[in-house]
Amino acid sequence: MNRLSKEDLSQMNQNYFQSLDKEKLVEVAGNLHSLAVEQLEKLEQNSSNSSLPPSSDQFKSKEKVPSLELEPTGSETSASESKREDKQVSQESEKPKNKGFGKKLPGKQAGAKGIWRTSPLVASQTVAHHPLSCASCNSRLEIDPQAKPYMGYYVLELEKLDSGIDIKCTLHHYYQATCSCSHHTLSKPLTGYISVVEGRSKDLCLQEYGLVGPMLATFIASLAMRYRMSRPKIKELLDDWIGVSLSVGTIDRCIREVGIACSPVVEELIVELQSAEIIHLDETPWYEKGKYRWLWVAITSTIAVFHIGSRRKQELLRLISEAFVGWLVTDGYGAYSNYPKRQHCLAHLIRKAIALTTSVDKEVADLGQWLLEELRELIHSLATGGGDKDESDSNPARQNPCLPIGYGNRA
Repeated sequence: MNRLSKEDLSQMNQNYFQSLDKEKLVEVAGNLHSLAVEQLEKLEQNSSNSSLPPSSDQFKSKEKVPSLELEPTGSETSASESKREDKQVSQESEKPKNKGFGKKLPGKQAGAKGIWRTSPLVASQTVAHHPLSCASCNSRLEIDPQAKPYMGYYVLELEKLDSGIDIKCTLHHYYQATCSCSHHTLSKPLTGYISVVEGRSKDLCLQEYGLVGPMLATFIASLAMRYRMSRPKIKELLDDWIGVSLSVGTIDRCIREVGIACSPVVEELIVELQSAEIIHLDETPWYEKGKYRWLWVAITSTIAVFHIGSRRKQELLRLISEAFVGWLVTDGYGAYSNYPKRQHCLAHLIRKAIALTTSVDKEVADLGQWLLEELRELIHSLATGGGDKDESDSNPARQNPCLPIGYGNRA
């Protein structure tokens, strides 16, 4: 079933419904019912039953019941108007005055002149997108070879060759068709996952409509994340070596869209984490947009998953669920203390032993030196295969003697 758009609904009126036969009327009613159920479920979503942020709950206020009030007299009316005027004056006086040196928002400024391409794009091929079924009655539509597209856009895509890479330009054309029920159905670019971030002015949506294709966007993201290139440097490389001119804003959007497209992969990795025998978990401070947050990392022998959030114990549920029954290697943070199969990170224990060796008290210093030597001897014996080693032992210290890491920098 095609999703009913605003254009589809605008064509449906009483005359349209009366012109349909019983079979098609049932199909149209079923599509409208599906749309109504979808919108109702969306209206009932909040931060407690979906992934919406808590800040979105304030926009879904309860309906106010109108109350009966007596009409105010003339004196009461004048008094209320004067209070209202005083309140407006006080609110205007509290607004900060703009002296022309305020903080400038990133990107193109309002009223600024746009910069366009000096030469138009030339497409090497054209891809036609025709609607296959009626959005109203689900009837199959025939492709009209004489039809003209109502919209189109260019896409730059990276293509791997035997001797290197090349950029191919493709023109996508979208058509419309009229069904026997007189409904006009438009073929539109598909949309996908929408990233909702608290405090962001506009949510980012994955969609087909865009200048950069998936492979080129992935290449740009790898330059930024894997090779640590800045946005201006990526712009310079694409222009000089590949002959593609992209703005810094387009490059930044590509990097963010690739990150959103990896969300299903992260979910699969988190599911795989639950079946691991040993997980090393740690957290470290992280500043994002001037706010103090925490970067969590869960590591196995083949998986590394990062999560940015608060330092509350509830953040563990995003990485480790009740399905995990293996060993958890952590530092001394209290959030891990209730886990039954937990081993203290050897790297953190060594740091504590080193701290004891610097103590003023000679007995404490000697104890620290003894602990330090014992811990290092333990790691050396397990790493070289010394001592009585049972192959069936699932203790993380035996399987991965050198793997326990302290991701943070705390003792």
